[in-house]
Amino acid sequence: MEPSASPPGGLSLPEILTARARAHPEALAFRFLPDGTTDHPVDWTYRDLDRGSGAVAQELRRRGLAGGRVVLALDPGLAYVAGLFGILRAGCTAVPAFPPAGRRAVARFRSVLADCAPQAVLADGRFAAKAAELGGSELQWISPGLPEDTGSPVDLADPAVLQYSSGSTGEPKGVVLTHENLTANCRALEAHIGTEPDRVGCSWLPPYHDMGLMGTIMLAVHGGWPLVMMAPGHFVQDPRRWLEALTAYRVTITVGPNFAFELCASSVPDGALAGLDLSSLRQVFCGSEPVSAATLERFRERFAPHGFDETSVVPCYGLAEATLFVTGRPMAGGTVRTAVDEASGARVVGCGVPSADHEVVIVDPETARVLPDGRVGEIWVAGPNVASGYWRRPDLSAETFGRTTADGRGGFLRTGDLGFVREEELFVTGRLKDLIVVNGRNLYPQDVEASVERCHRELRRSAVFSVPGPSAQEQQERVVVVAEYWGGSRRFAAAEPALRAEVIAAVTSEHGVRPAETYFGPPGTVSTTTSGKVRRQATRAAFLEGTLKRFAVLSGSGAAR
Repeated sequence: MEPSASPPGGLSLPEILTARARAHPEALAFRFLPDGTTDHPVDWTYRDLDRGSGAVAQELRRRGLAGGRVVLALDPGLAYVAGLFGILRAGCTAVPAFPPAGRRAVARFRSVLADCAPQAVLADGRFAAKAAELGGSELQWISPGLPEDTGSPVDLADPAVLQYSSGSTGEPKGVVLTHENLTANCRALEAHIGTEPDRVGCSWLPPYHDMGLMGTIMLAVHGGWPLVMMAPGHFVQDPRRWLEALTAYRVTITVGPNFAFELCASSVPDGALAGLDLSSLRQVFCGSEPVSAATLERFRERFAPHGFDETSVVPCYGLAEATLFVTGRPMAGGTVRTAVDEASGARVVGCGVPSADHEVVIVDPETARVLPDGRVGEIWVAGPNVASGYWRRPDLSAETFGRTTADGRGGFLRTGDLGFVREEELFVTGRLKDLIVVNGRNLYPQDVEASVERCHRELRRSAVFSVPGPSAQEQQERVVVVAEYWGGSRRFAAAEPALRAEVIAAVTSEHGVRPAETYFGPPGTVSTTTSGKVRRQATRAAFLEGTLKRFAVLSGSGAAR
Protein backbone atom coordinates (compact mmCIF):
# COMPACT_ATOMS: atom_id res chain seq x y z
CA MET A 1 0.00 0.00 0.00
CA GLU A 2 1.56 3.31 -1.12
CA PRO A 3 1.68 5.95 1.65
CA SER A 4 -0.93 8.08 -0.15
CA ALA A 5 -3.04 5.19 -1.44
CA SER A 6 -6.56 4.63 -0.19
CA PRO A 7 -6.64 1.70 2.24
CA PRO A 8 -8.84 -1.31 1.50
CA GLY A 9 -12.25 -1.40 3.16
CA GLY A 10 -12.91 -3.32 6.33
CA LEU A 11 -9.79 -2.14 8.18
CA SER A 12 -9.78 -0.07 11.34
CA LEU A 13 -7.44 2.91 11.76
CA PRO A 14 -4.88 1.03 13.91
CA GLU A 15 -4.84 -1.77 11.32
CA ILE A 16 -4.31 0.80 8.56
CA LEU A 17 -1.38 2.25 10.53
CA THR A 18 0.23 -1.17 10.91
CA ALA A 19 -0.22 -1.90 7.20
CA ARG A 20 1.47 1.39 6.29
CA ALA A 21 4.31 0.71 8.74
CA ARG A 22 4.96 -2.67 7.12
CA ALA A 23 4.73 -1.43 3.54
CA HIS A 24 6.59 1.89 3.94
CA PRO A 25 8.29 1.96 7.34
CA GLU A 26 10.52 4.95 6.55
CA ALA A 27 7.82 7.21 5.07
CA LEU A 28 7.20 10.38 7.09
CA ALA A 29 3.96 10.21 9.08
CA PHE A 30 4.14 13.16 11.52
CA ARG A 31 6.41 16.16 12.08
CA PHE A 32 6.00 17.94 15.42
CA LEU A 33 7.24 21.47 16.16
CA PRO A 34 7.93 21.38 19.94
CA ASP A 35 8.38 25.15 20.31
CA GLY A 36 5.95 26.14 17.56
CA THR A 37 8.76 27.17 15.20
CA THR A 38 10.43 25.35 12.33
CA ASP A 39 13.82 25.41 14.11
CA HIS A 40 13.67 22.04 15.90
CA PRO A 41 11.24 19.68 14.17
CA VAL A 42 10.85 16.11 15.42
CA ASP A 43 9.93 13.54 12.78
CA TRP A 44 8.22 10.17 13.16
CA THR A 45 7.92 7.62 10.39
CA TYR A 46 5.09 5.11 10.18
CA ARG A 47 7.42 2.59 11.83
CA ASP A 48 8.07 5.01 14.72
CA LEU A 49 4.36 5.56 15.24
CA ASP A 50 3.59 1.86 14.93
CA ARG A 51 6.19 1.05 17.60
CA GLY A 52 5.06 3.83 19.91
CA SER A 53 1.41 2.88 19.68
CA GLY A 54 2.28 -0.77 20.12
CA ALA A 55 4.08 0.05 23.36
CA VAL A 56 1.00 1.73 24.74
CA ALA A 57 -1.24 -1.14 23.62
CA GLN A 58 0.96 -3.75 25.31
CA GLU A 59 0.97 -1.86 28.61
CA LEU A 60 -2.80 -1.49 28.54
CA ARG A 61 -3.21 -5.22 27.95
CA ARG A 62 -0.65 -6.06 30.65
CA ARG A 63 -2.75 -4.09 33.11
CA GLY A 64 -5.89 -5.95 32.09
CA LEU A 65 -7.49 -2.88 30.51
CA ALA A 66 -8.35 -4.29 27.07
CA GLY A 67 -11.92 -3.32 26.24
CA GLY A 68 -12.05 -0.61 28.90
CA ARG A 69 -12.23 3.17 28.66
CA VAL A 70 -8.96 5.09 28.79
CA VAL A 71 -8.84 8.87 29.12
CA LEU A 72 -6.18 10.32 26.81
CA ALA A 73 -4.89 13.46 28.56
CA LEU A 74 -1.40 13.89 27.09
CA ASP A 75 -0.09 17.20 25.79
CA PRO A 76 -0.28 17.76 22.01
CA GLY A 77 2.59 15.99 20.29
CA LEU A 78 3.85 12.69 18.98
CA ALA A 79 3.29 10.89 22.30
CA TYR A 80 -0.37 11.94 22.05
CA VAL A 81 -0.71 10.37 18.59
CA ALA A 82 1.00 7.18 19.80
CA GLY A 83 -1.29 7.11 22.83
CA LEU A 84 -4.38 7.50 20.68
CA PHE A 85 -3.52 4.67 18.32
CA GLY A 86 -2.25 2.52 21.18
CA ILE A 87 -5.58 2.80 22.97
CA LEU A 88 -7.47 1.88 19.80
CA ARG A 89 -5.03 -0.94 19.09
CA ALA A 90 -5.61 -2.49 22.51
CA GLY A 91 -9.34 -2.66 21.84
CA CYS A 92 -10.00 0.08 24.39
CA THR A 93 -12.24 3.12 23.98
CA ALA A 94 -10.28 6.39 23.86
CA VAL A 95 -11.66 9.39 25.75
CA PRO A 96 -9.73 12.47 24.54
CA ALA A 97 -9.49 15.14 27.25
CA PHE A 98 -7.60 18.33 27.90
CA PRO A 99 -4.69 17.80 30.36
CA PRO A 100 -5.77 18.75 33.91
CA ALA A 101 -3.60 21.87 34.20
CA GLY A 102 -5.36 24.96 35.56
CA ARG A 103 -8.59 25.46 37.47
CA ARG A 104 -10.96 25.35 34.52
CA ALA A 105 -9.23 22.37 32.88
CA VAL A 106 -9.30 20.45 36.18
CA ALA A 107 -13.02 21.08 36.58
CA ARG A 108 -13.75 19.84 33.06
CA PHE A 109 -11.43 16.87 33.53
CA ARG A 110 -13.29 15.81 36.67
CA SER A 111 -16.64 16.13 34.92
CA VAL A 112 -15.44 13.85 32.10
CA LEU A 113 -14.17 11.27 34.61
CA ALA A 114 -17.45 11.36 36.52
CA ASP A 115 -19.46 10.83 33.34
CA CYS A 116 -17.49 8.07 31.60
CA ALA A 117 -16.09 6.21 34.67
CA PRO A 118 -12.85 5.16 32.95
CA GLN A 119 -10.52 2.39 34.04
CA ALA A 120 -7.33 4.37 33.36
CA VAL A 121 -5.84 7.71 32.40
CA LEU A 122 -2.93 8.10 29.98
CA ALA A 123 -1.24 11.31 31.10
CA ASP A 124 2.13 12.97 31.60
CA GLY A 125 4.03 11.91 34.72
CA ARG A 126 3.79 15.42 36.17
CA PHE A 127 0.18 14.71 37.13
CA ALA A 128 0.97 11.53 39.06
CA ALA A 129 1.29 13.34 42.39
CA LYS A 130 -2.31 14.54 42.27
CA ALA A 131 -3.82 11.46 40.60
CA ALA A 132 -5.87 10.51 43.67
CA GLU A 133 -7.15 14.06 44.01
CA LEU A 134 -8.24 14.19 40.37
CA GLY A 135 -9.67 10.73 39.81
CA GLY A 136 -9.77 8.60 42.91
CA SER A 137 -7.36 5.98 44.19
CA GLU A 138 -8.74 3.10 42.08
CA LEU A 139 -8.11 4.83 38.73
CA GLN A 140 -4.89 3.69 37.02
CA TRP A 141 -2.57 6.47 35.82
CA ILE A 142 -0.19 5.53 33.02
CA SER A 143 2.68 7.53 31.52
CA PRO A 144 4.34 6.99 28.10
CA GLY A 145 7.66 5.22 27.60
CA LEU A 146 6.63 1.56 27.41
CA PRO A 147 7.62 -1.72 25.62
CA GLU A 148 6.55 -2.73 22.11
CA ASP A 149 3.49 -4.72 20.98
CA THR A 150 2.46 -6.38 17.71
CA GLY A 151 -1.21 -5.43 17.87
CA SER A 152 -4.36 -7.38 17.01
CA PRO A 153 -7.54 -6.78 14.98
CA VAL A 154 -10.46 -4.83 16.41
CA ASP A 155 -14.15 -5.07 15.57
CA LEU A 156 -15.35 -2.13 13.45
CA ALA A 157 -18.64 -2.09 15.37
CA ASP A 158 -16.90 -1.66 18.75
CA PRO A 159 -16.77 1.75 20.46
CA ALA A 160 -13.46 3.43 19.60
CA VAL A 161 -13.77 6.96 21.00
CA LEU A 162 -15.92 8.79 23.51
CA GLN A 163 -15.77 12.28 22.01
CA TYR A 164 -16.84 14.84 24.58
CA SER A 165 -18.41 18.02 23.29
CA SER A 166 -16.36 21.19 23.69
CA GLY A 167 -18.94 22.57 26.10
CA SER A 168 -20.11 25.57 24.03
CA THR A 169 -23.77 24.72 24.56
CA GLY A 170 -23.88 23.03 27.96
CA GLU A 171 -22.32 20.33 30.09
CA PRO A 172 -19.92 18.00 28.24
CA LYS A 173 -21.51 14.81 26.96
CA GLY A 174 -19.75 11.84 25.43
CA VAL A 175 -20.56 10.90 21.84
CA VAL A 176 -20.02 7.17 21.26
CA LEU A 177 -18.04 6.71 18.03
CA THR A 178 -17.27 3.27 16.62
CA HIS A 179 -14.24 2.28 14.56
CA GLU A 180 -16.57 2.26 11.55
CA ASN A 181 -17.67 5.85 12.29
CA LEU A 182 -14.03 6.94 12.30
CA THR A 183 -13.15 5.27 9.00
CA ALA A 184 -16.44 6.40 7.41
CA ASN A 185 -15.55 9.99 8.30
CA CYS A 186 -12.13 9.56 6.68
CA ARG A 187 -13.68 8.08 3.54
CA ALA A 188 -16.19 10.92 3.32
CA LEU A 189 -13.46 13.54 3.62
CA GLU A 190 -11.24 11.78 1.10
CA ALA A 191 -14.10 11.53 -1.39
CA HIS A 192 -14.45 15.29 -0.98
CA ILE A 193 -10.79 16.34 -1.18
CA GLY A 194 -9.58 13.72 -3.67
CA THR A 195 -6.05 12.33 -3.77
CA GLU A 196 -2.76 14.18 -4.35
CA PRO A 197 0.64 12.47 -4.43
CA ASP A 198 2.40 15.46 -2.83
CA ARG A 199 -0.17 16.23 -0.13
CA VAL A 200 1.26 17.67 3.12
CA GLY A 201 -0.97 18.74 6.01
CA CYS A 202 -0.49 21.12 8.91
CA SER A 203 -2.48 21.51 12.12
CA TRP A 204 -2.21 23.45 15.38
CA LEU A 205 -5.74 22.43 16.44
CA PRO A 206 -6.33 20.85 19.87
CA PRO A 207 -6.12 17.08 19.36
CA TYR A 208 -8.80 16.57 22.03
CA HIS A 209 -11.64 17.82 19.80
CA ASP A 210 -13.25 16.48 16.66
CA MET A 211 -11.68 18.79 14.06
CA GLY A 212 -8.14 18.36 15.37
CA LEU A 213 -8.52 14.64 16.09
CA MET A 214 -10.65 13.21 13.27
CA GLY A 215 -10.05 15.99 10.75
CA THR A 216 -6.24 15.99 10.87
CA ILE A 217 -4.53 13.18 12.87
CA MET A 218 -6.80 10.28 11.89
CA LEU A 219 -7.34 11.58 8.35
CA ALA A 220 -3.58 11.82 7.73
CA VAL A 221 -2.95 8.22 8.80
CA HIS A 222 -5.94 6.95 6.82
CA GLY A 223 -4.89 8.91 3.74
CA GLY A 224 -1.18 8.17 3.99
CA TRP A 225 0.21 11.70 3.90
CA PRO A 226 2.48 13.53 6.38
CA LEU A 227 1.05 15.94 8.94
CA VAL A 228 2.99 18.83 10.51
CA MET A 229 1.75 19.52 14.06
CA MET A 230 2.24 22.23 16.67
CA ALA A 231 0.60 22.89 20.03
CA PRO A 232 -2.45 25.20 20.04
CA GLY A 233 -0.84 27.53 22.58
CA HIS A 234 2.08 28.23 20.27
CA PHE A 235 -0.31 29.35 17.53
CA VAL A 236 -2.34 31.59 19.84
CA GLN A 237 0.82 33.19 21.23
CA ASP A 238 2.07 34.00 17.75
CA PRO A 239 -0.25 33.24 14.79
CA ARG A 240 2.64 33.81 12.36
CA ARG A 241 4.03 30.43 13.43
CA TRP A 242 1.21 28.70 11.57
CA LEU A 243 1.96 30.72 8.44
CA GLU A 244 5.69 30.03 8.79
CA ALA A 245 5.04 26.28 8.97
CA LEU A 246 2.80 26.44 5.89
CA THR A 247 5.62 28.23 4.07
CA ALA A 248 8.57 26.11 5.25
CA TYR A 249 7.02 22.70 4.55
CA ARG A 250 5.10 23.62 1.38
CA VAL A 251 1.83 22.57 3.01
CA THR A 252 -1.05 21.81 0.63
CA ILE A 253 -3.93 21.26 3.10
CA THR A 254 -4.70 22.89 6.46
CA VAL A 255 -7.69 23.76 8.63
CA GLY A 256 -8.78 26.26 11.26
CA PRO A 257 -11.85 27.88 12.79
CA ASN A 258 -12.95 31.36 11.74
CA PHE A 259 -11.21 33.05 14.68
CA ALA A 260 -7.82 31.73 13.49
CA PHE A 261 -8.14 33.50 10.14
CA GLU A 262 -9.30 36.67 11.90
CA LEU A 263 -6.36 36.48 14.32
CA CYS A 264 -3.87 36.15 11.46
CA ALA A 265 -5.44 38.98 9.50
CA SER A 266 -5.59 41.37 12.45
CA SER A 267 -2.57 40.60 14.62
CA VAL A 268 0.37 39.66 12.38
CA PRO A 269 2.41 42.89 12.00
CA ASP A 270 3.21 44.15 8.52
CA GLY A 271 6.91 43.80 9.30
CA ALA A 272 6.46 40.07 9.98
CA LEU A 273 4.99 39.26 6.55
CA ALA A 274 8.33 39.14 4.74
CA GLY A 275 9.27 35.64 3.66
CA LEU A 276 5.79 34.16 3.82
CA ASP A 277 4.75 32.07 0.81
CA LEU A 278 1.29 30.48 0.92
CA SER A 279 1.18 29.54 -2.76
CA SER A 280 1.42 25.80 -2.04
CA LEU A 281 -2.01 25.77 -0.32
CA ARG A 282 -4.72 24.05 -2.35
CA GLN A 283 -7.29 23.28 0.37
CA VAL A 284 -7.82 25.54 3.39
CA PHE A 285 -10.74 24.25 5.45
CA CYS A 286 -12.58 26.72 7.68
CA GLY A 287 -15.13 25.34 10.13
CA SER A 288 -15.99 24.62 13.79
CA GLU A 289 -17.83 27.94 14.14
CA PRO A 290 -19.85 30.20 11.80
CA VAL A 291 -17.68 31.34 8.89
CA SER A 292 -17.57 35.11 8.36
CA ALA A 293 -17.41 36.46 4.83
CA ALA A 294 -15.78 39.64 6.18
CA THR A 295 -13.07 37.61 7.92
CA LEU A 296 -12.28 35.64 4.76
CA GLU A 297 -12.10 38.88 2.81
CA ARG A 298 -9.68 40.44 5.32
CA PHE A 299 -7.52 37.32 5.23
CA ARG A 300 -7.47 37.37 1.42
CA GLU A 301 -6.53 41.04 1.25
CA ARG A 302 -3.73 40.57 3.76
CA PHE A 303 -2.14 37.44 2.36
CA ALA A 304 -2.94 37.43 -1.37
CA PRO A 305 0.34 39.33 -1.99
CA HIS A 306 2.07 36.37 -0.31
CA GLY A 307 0.66 33.68 -2.57
CA PHE A 308 -2.66 32.95 -0.88
CA ASP A 309 -5.32 31.87 -3.40
CA GLU A 310 -8.86 32.55 -2.22
CA THR A 311 -10.20 29.64 -4.28
CA SER A 312 -8.39 27.28 -1.88
CA VAL A 313 -10.80 28.15 0.96
CA VAL A 314 -13.25 25.36 1.85
CA PRO A 315 -15.95 26.51 4.29
CA CYS A 316 -17.31 23.39 5.95
CA TYR A 317 -19.82 22.22 8.53
CA GLY A 318 -19.65 19.35 10.97
CA LEU A 319 -20.13 18.29 14.57
CA ALA A 320 -18.96 15.63 17.02
CA GLU A 321 -22.29 13.76 16.83
CA ALA A 322 -21.53 13.13 13.14
CA THR A 323 -17.90 12.18 13.97
CA LEU A 324 -16.93 15.40 12.19
CA PHE A 325 -17.60 16.10 8.52
CA VAL A 326 -21.07 16.83 7.13
CA THR A 327 -20.68 19.35 4.29
CA GLY A 328 -17.92 21.23 2.51
CA ARG A 329 -17.52 23.49 -0.49
CA PRO A 330 -16.99 21.48 -3.69
CA MET A 331 -13.37 21.29 -4.78
CA ALA A 332 -14.07 22.32 -8.38
CA GLY A 333 -12.62 25.79 -7.83
CA GLY A 334 -14.33 29.15 -7.78
CA THR A 335 -14.86 31.48 -4.85
CA VAL A 336 -16.85 31.06 -1.67
CA ARG A 337 -20.59 31.61 -2.11
CA THR A 338 -22.69 33.83 0.14
CA ALA A 339 -26.44 34.31 0.45
CA VAL A 340 -28.74 36.60 2.41
CA ASP A 341 -30.80 35.04 5.19
CA GLU A 342 -34.25 36.50 4.56
CA ALA A 343 -35.25 36.16 8.23
CA SER A 344 -32.40 38.33 9.55
CA GLY A 345 -31.00 40.10 6.51
CA ALA A 346 -27.53 38.81 7.35
CA ARG A 347 -25.03 37.66 4.74
CA VAL A 348 -24.18 33.98 5.29
CA VAL A 349 -21.27 31.96 3.90
CA GLY A 350 -22.10 28.73 2.10
CA CYS A 351 -20.69 25.55 3.67
CA GLY A 352 -20.95 23.38 0.59
CA VAL A 353 -22.73 20.13 -0.20
CA PRO A 354 -23.20 16.95 1.87
CA SER A 355 -20.38 14.45 2.05
CA ALA A 356 -20.58 11.10 0.29
CA ASP A 357 -23.53 8.88 1.33
CA HIS A 358 -24.94 11.56 3.65
CA GLU A 359 -28.21 13.49 3.59
CA VAL A 360 -29.00 16.94 4.99
CA VAL A 361 -32.52 18.28 5.41
CA ILE A 362 -33.87 21.48 6.96
CA VAL A 363 -36.87 20.98 9.23
CA ASP A 364 -39.19 22.99 11.42
CA PRO A 365 -37.88 22.10 14.92
CA GLU A 366 -41.41 22.13 16.36
CA THR A 367 -43.23 20.03 13.73
CA ALA A 368 -40.37 18.08 12.05
CA ARG A 369 -41.78 19.23 8.71
CA VAL A 370 -39.14 19.45 5.97
CA LEU A 371 -38.84 23.06 4.81
CA PRO A 372 -38.38 24.29 1.24
CA ASP A 373 -35.16 25.82 -0.09
CA GLY A 374 -34.35 29.21 1.39
CA ARG A 375 -36.30 28.70 4.63
CA VAL A 376 -34.36 28.71 7.88
CA GLY A 377 -34.86 25.70 10.14
CA GLU A 378 -32.98 23.09 12.13
CA ILE A 379 -30.31 21.09 10.30
CA TRP A 380 -30.87 17.32 10.39
CA VAL A 381 -28.23 14.87 9.15
CA ALA A 382 -28.16 11.16 8.25
CA GLY A 383 -25.31 8.94 7.08
CA PRO A 384 -22.52 6.53 8.11
CA ASN A 385 -20.60 9.22 10.00
CA VAL A 386 -23.46 9.73 12.46
CA ALA A 387 -22.96 8.21 15.92
CA SER A 388 -25.47 5.96 17.64
CA GLY A 389 -25.92 8.13 20.71
CA TYR A 390 -24.45 9.62 23.89
CA TRP A 391 -22.68 7.63 26.57
CA ARG A 392 -25.18 6.51 29.24
CA ARG A 393 -27.74 9.18 28.29
CA PRO A 394 -30.63 7.23 26.75
CA ASP A 395 -33.19 10.04 27.05
CA LEU A 396 -30.92 12.63 25.43
CA SER A 397 -29.88 10.10 22.78
CA ALA A 398 -33.52 9.38 21.92
CA GLU A 399 -34.18 13.11 21.67
CA THR A 400 -31.18 13.72 19.38
CA PHE A 401 -30.47 10.60 17.30
CA GLY A 402 -32.61 8.47 14.99
CA ARG A 403 -35.30 11.10 14.50
CA THR A 404 -38.04 10.88 11.87
CA THR A 405 -39.32 13.76 9.75
CA ALA A 406 -43.03 14.51 9.41
CA ASP A 407 -43.09 12.81 5.99
CA GLY A 408 -41.74 9.55 7.43
CA ARG A 409 -38.02 9.68 6.66
CA GLY A 410 -36.04 8.27 9.59
CA GLY A 411 -32.56 7.91 11.02
CA PHE A 412 -31.72 11.61 11.32
CA LEU A 413 -29.52 13.42 13.82
CA ARG A 414 -30.94 16.65 15.22
CA THR A 415 -27.94 18.99 15.22
CA GLY A 416 -29.40 21.91 17.17
CA ASP A 417 -27.98 24.20 14.46
CA LEU A 418 -29.99 26.51 12.24
CA GLY A 419 -29.53 26.98 8.53
CA PHE A 420 -31.05 26.84 5.08
CA VAL A 421 -30.34 25.17 1.75
CA ARG A 422 -30.11 27.06 -1.51
CA GLU A 423 -29.20 25.37 -4.81
CA GLU A 424 -28.16 22.24 -2.87
CA GLU A 425 -25.63 24.17 -0.72
CA LEU A 426 -25.94 24.44 3.07
CA PHE A 427 -25.83 27.85 4.74
CA VAL A 428 -25.43 27.72 8.55
CA THR A 429 -26.88 30.67 10.45
CA GLY A 430 -26.25 29.76 14.10
CA ARG A 431 -27.29 27.70 17.12
CA LEU A 432 -30.98 27.16 17.85
CA LYS A 433 -30.39 27.84 21.57
CA ASP A 434 -28.50 31.07 20.85
CA LEU A 435 -31.10 32.59 18.51
CA ILE A 436 -32.38 35.97 19.72
CA VAL A 437 -35.89 37.01 18.70
CA VAL A 438 -36.75 40.69 19.19
CA ASN A 439 -39.96 42.23 17.84
CA GLY A 440 -40.48 39.18 15.63
CA ARG A 441 -37.02 39.47 14.05
CA ASN A 442 -34.28 36.84 14.20
CA LEU A 443 -30.89 38.02 15.41
CA TYR A 444 -27.88 35.71 15.23
CA PRO A 445 -25.43 36.58 18.00
CA GLN A 446 -22.31 36.05 15.88
CA ASP A 447 -23.50 38.78 13.49
CA VAL A 448 -23.98 41.25 16.33
CA GLU A 449 -20.64 40.22 17.85
CA ALA A 450 -18.91 40.99 14.56
CA SER A 451 -20.37 44.50 14.64
CA VAL A 452 -19.19 44.98 18.23
CA GLU A 453 -15.64 43.85 17.49
CA ARG A 454 -15.36 46.16 14.47
CA CYS A 455 -15.96 49.18 16.70
CA HIS A 456 -12.49 49.31 18.22
CA ARG A 457 -9.20 47.50 17.66
CA GLU A 458 -8.95 46.68 21.38
CA LEU A 459 -12.27 44.79 21.41
CA ARG A 460 -11.07 41.26 20.65
CA ARG A 461 -13.91 38.99 21.81
CA SER A 462 -17.59 39.41 22.67
CA ALA A 463 -20.70 37.47 23.54
CA VAL A 464 -24.23 38.61 22.72
CA PHE A 465 -27.34 37.06 24.24
CA SER A 466 -30.78 37.96 25.50
CA VAL A 467 -32.17 38.13 29.04
CA PRO A 468 -35.75 38.48 30.30
CA GLY A 469 -37.28 41.89 30.95
CA PRO A 470 -36.88 43.34 34.46
CA SER A 471 -40.49 42.68 35.43
CA ALA A 472 -43.40 40.35 34.71
CA GLN A 473 -45.11 43.19 32.85
CA GLU A 474 -42.09 43.69 30.57
CA GLN A 475 -41.69 40.33 28.86
CA GLN A 476 -39.78 41.57 25.81
CA GLU A 477 -36.32 39.96 25.63
CA ARG A 478 -33.46 42.42 26.08
CA VAL A 479 -30.17 42.23 24.18
CA VAL A 480 -26.98 42.23 26.26
CA VAL A 481 -23.44 42.77 24.93
CA VAL A 482 -20.43 41.51 26.89
CA ALA A 483 -17.07 42.47 25.39
CA GLU A 484 -13.41 42.10 26.29
CA TYR A 485 -11.23 45.22 26.17
CA TRP A 486 -7.56 44.34 25.66
CA GLY A 487 -6.03 47.78 26.17
CA GLY A 488 -5.54 47.61 29.92
CA SER A 489 -7.32 49.24 32.86
CA ARG A 490 -6.02 52.79 32.56
CA ARG A 491 -6.67 53.06 28.85
CA PHE A 492 -10.12 51.61 29.32
CA ALA A 493 -10.99 54.16 32.02
CA ALA A 494 -10.32 56.95 29.52
CA ALA A 495 -11.98 55.21 26.55
CA GLU A 496 -15.07 53.80 28.26
CA PRO A 497 -17.69 56.53 27.54
CA ALA A 498 -16.83 56.81 23.85
CA LEU A 499 -16.44 53.05 23.52
CA ARG A 500 -19.86 52.36 24.98
CA ALA A 501 -21.46 54.92 22.69
CA GLU A 502 -19.74 53.42 19.64
CA VAL A 503 -20.89 49.89 20.46
CA ILE A 504 -24.49 50.94 21.04
CA ALA A 505 -24.53 53.01 17.83
CA ALA A 506 -23.04 50.19 15.74
CA VAL A 507 -25.44 47.52 16.98
CA THR A 508 -28.45 49.82 16.65
CA SER A 509 -27.63 51.00 13.14
CA GLU A 510 -26.54 47.62 11.74
CA HIS A 511 -29.16 45.39 13.39
CA GLY A 512 -32.05 47.67 14.29
CA VAL A 513 -31.92 46.78 18.00
CA ARG A 514 -30.47 48.91 20.78
CA PRO A 515 -28.58 46.88 23.41
CA ALA A 516 -30.28 47.15 26.77
CA GLU A 517 -26.96 46.64 28.58
CA THR A 518 -23.27 46.64 27.68
CA TYR A 519 -20.54 45.18 29.87
CA PHE A 520 -16.81 45.61 29.31
CA GLY A 521 -14.23 43.49 31.08
CA PRO A 522 -10.59 42.40 30.73
CA PRO A 523 -9.38 39.42 28.67
CA GLY A 524 -11.02 36.24 29.92
CA THR A 525 -14.38 37.86 30.66
CA VAL A 526 -16.11 35.97 27.85
CA SER A 527 -16.27 32.24 28.53
CA THR A 528 -14.82 30.06 25.77
CA THR A 529 -14.29 26.38 25.10
CA THR A 530 -10.81 24.86 25.11
CA SER A 531 -10.89 25.17 21.31
CA GLY A 532 -11.63 28.90 21.48
CA LYS A 533 -15.36 28.99 20.70
CA VAL A 534 -17.52 31.46 22.61
CA ARG A 535 -19.71 29.88 25.31
CA ARG A 536 -22.63 32.30 25.18
CA GLN A 537 -24.84 30.47 27.64
CA ALA A 538 -22.03 30.24 30.22
CA THR A 539 -21.27 33.95 29.76
CA ARG A 540 -24.96 34.73 30.11
CA ALA A 541 -25.13 32.75 33.37
CA ALA A 542 -22.12 34.61 34.76
CA PHE A 543 -23.69 37.95 33.76
CA LEU A 544 -26.94 37.12 35.54
CA GLU A 545 -25.03 35.89 38.60
CA GLY A 546 -22.82 38.99 38.69
CA THR A 547 -19.61 36.95 38.46
CA LEU A 548 -18.10 38.32 35.24
CA LYS A 549 -14.50 39.54 35.49
CA ARG A 550 -13.88 43.23 36.18
CA PHE A 551 -10.96 45.58 35.73
CA ALA A 552 -9.12 45.34 39.04
CA VAL A 553 -8.02 48.97 39.33
CA LEU A 554 -11.41 50.45 38.60
CA SER A 555 -13.98 50.94 41.34
CA GLY A 556 -16.79 49.26 39.46
CA SER A 557 -16.91 51.67 36.54
CA GLY A 558 -14.81 49.39 34.33
CA ALA A 559 -17.65 46.90 34.17
CA ALA A 560 -20.50 49.37 34.31
CA ARG A 561 -23.60 48.32 32.46
